[in-house]
Amino acid sequence: MIASRPVVRSPVVVFASVLLLAPAAAAYPQWNLGLSLGAGARLAPPAAREVLITAAVRTDATFGARTPYAWRAGFFAAVGTTDFVTLDAAAGGVLHIPVSPTFPLLVSLGGVMDLAPTPGRAGVLGRLWWGTRSLNYHSSYGMAAGLWVEGRYRPGDGTADVIGGLDLDLRVLALPFIMLAGWIQSRT
Repeated sequence: MIASRPVVRSPVVVFASVLLLAPAAAAYPQWNLGLSLGAGARLAPPAAREVLITAAVRTDATFGARTPYAWRAGFFAAVGTTDFVTLDAAAGGVLHIPVSPTFPLLVSLGGVMDLAPTPGRAGVLGRLWWGTRSLNYHSSYGMAAGLWVEGRYRPGDGTADVIGGLDLDLRVLALPFIMLAGWIQSRT
């Protein structure tokens, strides 16, 4: 018997397929884009203990029933910096647990890779997020803001970090400017 080779699909094809098939499977997408700010500590190795400051742009998309009481699953992606020295990218899966209709819990697990100054330094991360997330019945974009704690481990150099912080939706940050523009237009 001849063993068959596993079929590997391009990430773009998989992503497009998920977005196209989601409504047919009654898995309505909800996504957001936010600014993630945090601080924490490098716990290992002991000689490298230090305080860390992080800033990132993070997006996630979850799929599930169009109700705030539904469990939802999806993916996340982020690009950010630690101590304004490194640039890294992260991606993985996210699980939306509806512990409350307006204050769900999100659990994320994924990989992280340094882009600069040491490209290719890989690791894993896990994040626990709690906050408010709107379910938009008229669009796929839902606003979110919350608190999070994240652990990162890079087996190549043995570093382990624990970071906590705040996520702010980019649309929320834009609201004062939108309101100002509306006020200026109403005065003319």
